[in-house]
Amino acid sequence: MYAHGMRSIRKASAVLVTAAIIVTTSLIPALAQEQPTLLQSLASIEITLYGKELGGAIVDRVARLEGELFGKPQEGSVIDRIARLRTLAGGGPGVGPSVGYKLDAVEWFVQRRVTSEPAVTKLERLETMLLGAPGQGSIVVRADHLAALCLPEGTLKTKDTMLSRGQPVRIKLLGKLDSSVTQKGQKIEIEVARDVVVGSELVIPKGTRGHAIVTEVSPAGRLGRDGKITLELKDVRTLDGVAVPLAFDESTQKLNESTQLAIGAGLAGFIVFGPVGALGAIFVQGKDVNIPEGTEFYVAVGADTKVLGMTLPVGTAVELTKEPPIVQIKPGK
Repeated sequence: MYAHGMRSIRKASAVLVTAAIIVTTSLIPALAQEQPTLLQSLASIEITLYGKELGGAIVDRVARLEGELFGKPQEGSVIDRIARLRTLAGGGPGVGPSVGYKLDAVEWFVQRRVTSEPAVTKLERLETMLLGAPGQGSIVVRADHLAALCLPEGTLKTKDTMLSRGQPVRIKLLGKLDSSVTQKGQKIEIEVARDVVVGSELVIPKGTRGHAIVTEVSPAGRLGRDGKITLELKDVRTLDGVAVPLAFDESTQKLNESTQLAIGAGLAGFIVFGPVGALGAIFVQGKDVNIPEGTEFYVAVGADTKVLGMTLPVGTAVELTKEPPIVQIKPGK
């Protein structure tokens, strides 16, 4: 009895040790992601501003970024200076109303959509559009000038906002889906087709880019085999850079059916289904799936996500949350 008891204890201990190893090793990547290296932080800031990593010595890159953003190099340790640059320029989620956030806000009020381009490119384009030529001086001063010209009351107003799981997000395919030629692993670009507004806060503006990955393809075959494409949706980013997971779920499937947003009348021949999560499948009975570029449909926010929303004038928020008109896209058109 004693020996049996000791074996049970040793077995339980082994299970606990194994579990501890799994938990510990699984935390290592997460901790690494939360604490990027100096080079990773710099690269992220440079890509946000210029669309590419500049390279070179860390101190030289920091000084160059400070010169562009502030007009001159700053004091303090390299770590503190990079943290200050990240907060001001963006280059990471949840850093508040950065330069990139302000420029997206200006662009949205000017064009009612945003584009995916480096912040400096966007700044110069907006200055040319609004002022006739790119401006002079630090990026911060130039972005603030545009904000004073274009935003309500001349200032950016923000508010912490909860984007709830299940919130509908209307997306548009920027590439076609065809089960006779689409390949497993293929990346399909998507775009947010309608502003996502919570209360009076704009959280995901129209034009925000994302993508989906094709995880399975079955072309139509003999004996009436259905064509099928399975997609995995990836995150889209909010105005403050927070990644929001997207998912297929039953509520948005019903919304698609009720608003007739897919193909023909309702979703006849175009069905999004599966367990609640990031995977959804599209199939057509007896023939290949052929979903044209530009097709719009609803998906859902996959998890509660805290974001920094841009506060809109009440009238603007009401306008954006009105029910959209019915849209029909015919197959092959």
